[in-house]
Amino acid sequence: MKSKKLLALVLGTTLLASSAIAGCAKKDDKAADDKGKETAKIDKDQYLNLVMTEPKSLDASKSTDMYSSMVLSEVMEGLTRIEQDKDGKDVIKAAGAEKWESNKEGTVWTFKLRDYNWSDGKPVTAKDFEYGIKRTLDPKVASQYAFLLSPIKNADEYNAGKASRDSVGVKAVDDKTLQITLKQPCSYFLDLTYFKVMQPQRQDIVEKYGDKYGTEAENMIFCGPFKVAKWSHNSEIVLEKNDKYWDKDSVKLQKVNLKIIKDENARYNSLYSGQLDSAAVTKPEWIKKFDSTGKFNNIKGYDPSTNYTFFNTKDKLFGNVNVRKAFSLAITREDMANVIFNGIYDPAYGWAPPSLQLGGKDYRELVGEEPLKKLKEENPDPKELLKKGLKELGMDTDPSKLNITYLFAGTSQWHRTYAEYTQQMYKKTLGVNMKAEYVEWPVFQKRTDEMKYQLAGMAWAGDYNDPNTFFDMWITGAGIVPTGWSNKKYDELLKNAMSSLDEKERLKDYKEAEKILLYDDAIIAPTVYRKRNTYRYKYVKNLMSPLFGTVEFKYAYTEGRGK
Repeated sequence: MKSKKLLALVLGTTLLASSAIAGCAKKDDKAADDKGKETAKIDKDQYLNLVMTEPKSLDASKSTDMYSSMVLSEVMEGLTRIEQDKDGKDVIKAAGAEKWESNKEGTVWTFKLRDYNWSDGKPVTAKDFEYGIKRTLDPKVASQYAFLLSPIKNADEYNAGKASRDSVGVKAVDDKTLQITLKQPCSYFLDLTYFKVMQPQRQDIVEKYGDKYGTEAENMIFCGPFKVAKWSHNSEIVLEKNDKYWDKDSVKLQKVNLKIIKDENARYNSLYSGQLDSAAVTKPEWIKKFDSTGKFNNIKGYDPSTNYTFFNTKDKLFGNVNVRKAFSLAITREDMANVIFNGIYDPAYGWAPPSLQLGGKDYRELVGEEPLKKLKEENPDPKELLKKGLKELGMDTDPSKLNITYLFAGTSQWHRTYAEYTQQMYKKTLGVNMKAEYVEWPVFQKRTDEMKYQLAGMAWAGDYNDPNTFFDMWITGAGIVPTGWSNKKYDELLKNAMSSLDEKERLKDYKEAEKILLYDDAIIAPTVYRKRNTYRYKYVKNLMSPLFGTVEFKYAYTEGRGK
């Protein structure tokens, strides 16, 4: 469940899903219009102007980033939706499925669909869900998120080309009944039901447009609260209210304008002038400026996401574990958090971030340690590890003669500032020469997918409230962030954790898996745990941003814009 989770590595540019419109927004009683008495209080023109990054694809089986997930969650109605209750806690609510049940073993789930339609008037059926799920698993589609469906019976086998499509445990019993059979009990299965990999897809539309499906607004069909009315690439995506939505009376917004603004100061100016209604703000001088107006609510708190550097293990240099450890330990995390991220984020010595829970308790507190702190204690001088690795590779052990290239997902001034910091950091701590290569987000994803990089950086945000959302992406063959790495022990630990209902056993497995990932093999190097620091005009009401899942526009509205 990770679409939401691939993020461009920027402080204030996890623009929408985790920062720009983050924070819990409780349902406002004033918005209740059961009797039509309160509707007069809300603004006549209902719209929001927000900011995001250009999505890679709006094909649910092919999209891999948070930005596309955010759009898909609003234009498609899956079995469930992730919302927030009156206390701001994440809750799973009935959506396309009005009810569901499982057998005693928790291995067979039956979902009863409500009566609702696609935007062309045709009914959404269980067949649409069966087709969508199996299409994501189809090896010919090569979905990078197919691994998320692993709990389903024969999902992995079909995805690997070792079983038939019909053997997959997903079946439309009739038009309104979907039955899903798991290979074994799965503690987080229901959390998958609101994610894009389980959204319905119309076979006739997908086949009509082929590879162009999901690339333009006119090549899609919708069944959610909104529909994509306009997609001007690298400029703007406009969502309009879907009048054929089954719960349209709950949707007050007529339009959501998702503007793609790459320059950080341009975003801040747009927010300050009222051209944006909400955005993440990180620069101290701008924070002070926004605070002084009295017009904004400042929303803070941990975001379940982590910034990190990852290594191409097929590259000669970064195929060496000591080299990878050296580059991980060379990161000045405390300084980076304070200088680059203005003290808003926290240094990360583990992978799974604070706020992520296991059995209702904070995973980081349960684990009680962060693997990289131990590695740092054992290796106070990362340069010595680098020299050791270079010697093992038969290369010159003089770090000053080493040249590396770091791939950045963006071309803005922020990225260039971050790159300069990283260059100086590696020069000081390791003595190496680093070249920065800047590409836009879609190109970055293509380059990393094709493993045309040495080391690169981005962020990952969890899709559901379980450690698995941070660890299953590194299982052999998952491919969500290709590094060329594979570890049988890691795979076995994750397999056990995914199938167990014993929280103590799962904690032990995840703890050991995190150690392998960061301490033993050093495949990735977490840098900071992200936090939310959003400024939102006070007239924006009921805009939900669950910790897990994406932003929810369905219940949002404005009251007092322009006053």
